[in-house]
Amino acid sequence: MGVVLTKEIVRVDQVVGEDKAQAVVEGIINLPAGKPDISRVISVKAEVDLDSLKISILDGKIMVEGELEVDAMYVANIASQPVHAVEGRISFSFFAKVPGAKKNMAVKVMPKIEYSKFSFDPQRPREISASFVIQFLVKVLQRVEVEVAVDATGPADLQVLKETVKLDHIVGDASSQSIAKGDIAVPNVKPDILEIIKVQGTARTTQVKVLDGKIIVEGVLDVGVLYVARVPENQPQQPVHFLEGQIPFTTFVEIPGAKESMTRIVRVEVEHIRGRKKDDRTVSVEAVIKVMVRVYETKVLDVITDLFSPSEKLEVKKIELKVDQVVGENENQIIVKETVNVPDPKPDILEIYSTNATARIDNARIIDSKVIVEGTLLVETLYVARVPEGQPQQPVHFMEHEIPFTTFVEIPGAEENMMLDFDLIVEHITASFDPSSPRKMEVRAIIKLFAKVTETIEIEVVTEVIEPEEEEKPEKPEKPEKPGEMPPEKPSLTIYIVQKGDTLWKIAKRYNVTVDSIVKANNLENPNMIMPGQQLIIPR
Repeated sequence: MGVVLTKEIVRVDQVVGEDKAQAVVEGIINLPAGKPDISRVISVKAEVDLDSLKISILDGKIMVEGELEVDAMYVANIASQPVHAVEGRISFSFFAKVPGAKKNMAVKVMPKIEYSKFSFDPQRPREISASFVIQFLVKVLQRVEVEVAVDATGPADLQVLKETVKLDHIVGDASSQSIAKGDIAVPNVKPDILEIIKVQGTARTTQVKVLDGKIIVEGVLDVGVLYVARVPENQPQQPVHFLEGQIPFTTFVEIPGAKESMTRIVRVEVEHIRGRKKDDRTVSVEAVIKVMVRVYETKVLDVITDLFSPSEKLEVKKIELKVDQVVGENENQIIVKETVNVPDPKPDILEIYSTNATARIDNARIIDSKVIVEGTLLVETLYVARVPEGQPQQPVHFMEHEIPFTTFVEIPGAEENMMLDFDLIVEHITASFDPSSPRKMEVRAIIKLFAKVTETIEIEVVTEVIEPEEEEKPEKPEKPEKPGEMPPEKPSLTIYIVQKGDTLWKIAKRYNVTVDSIVKANNLENPNMIMPGQQLIIPR
């Protein structure tokens, strides 16, 4: 009787390996023509342009080349327009070692800027020097699609060994770009626009729907505009102002087979944004938004890792999988609220222009089925200073604060030695102050933590069973018995002493008997509890 396998197709990213690399990136941002000289640098921010990455794989080494997008703000060396913005790009390269990496494999690069520093030499008033320390996690993956056996029927004595695995069956990945356009109006309390200094924007999703293999993403572009105001000479001069607005957008990506019940990971980012003065009270904004979507379905499968039959000779074909098995995932949201002081060298607050924040991870660990993250909220605030009359007017100032926080999510079954992947996102940040206390500012931020715990497993799974064709062997003549001699008796049982690492399955397969027969012959209450040195009867 042949063996019939029930199979299921699984599409997974098989882990080849990973490595961490650190790169020190240094460069100079030059002022373009038309920008005034620098008097003082306010801030320098940078992000790794993931679209610029060029990845080469050679003999287990991954070479990565890319660019940092750098944004700087500075006070100009003129009185009429004190604040300017300038952009630049700095190239970098590094390599990581991942044995087994080959050209046709996928490489995932996850950067994290750990340290930044900038300087300005008054003798070179058109240059900003910047340096950054970036930590890169490089992970090499190979997407494989395999048929694994989940059930088998055959001879009555067919022995089947199964193992339960929890895998992310990847339905598909896709990305798209869309244009978000809209007008941002100047609030009534703000003065007219003379000139736009800088337009910045962040994108966030508000709703995700799945319809006929399409993932429809609705979101909002949060826009901030820093501008020079048109103020009559006979009024108090406060030339730099900040305004905010929102522009909704809708886009979609196609992933065949995607269903509403499946898990979606959606990331949106602003690739490029620009704004122009439409009139004295309106800014027209246009942004390129990139949407990246992954759809997967977590499957719990009882895969067959081995089988045999005591009565029939079977040839079993297997493949080895090295995959990230999902232990669990969860998310949590916390509110961080803190009152901070204006640093001593800085003047009092007259008006807060804008507040931005990022979350830095200081420590992440798994304890008792909980993912605990300790971090720091890095708050950057641009504000108008309260400067006494008669003193040099330098109204725009920049200050930074660090606010520690702790958050956690519960993931049952998570253990300390497992792999942790998480996203920490600052979803919202506001800052306010009481005019009666111009040296104190209250910061309120909403931080979202999404954590996923996996463990890399290596498992052999059965893919095919072949019954070898029986070869006709010539019959051996029986040895004639001597007169009065009885034929030799074949032993009816064997005594086996359990060795370290033994299981009933291994013992049964070695002696070509069923597991159940060993259990019955030894009256075993728990077949999973056998100890080294224990004697077992092996029925024949």
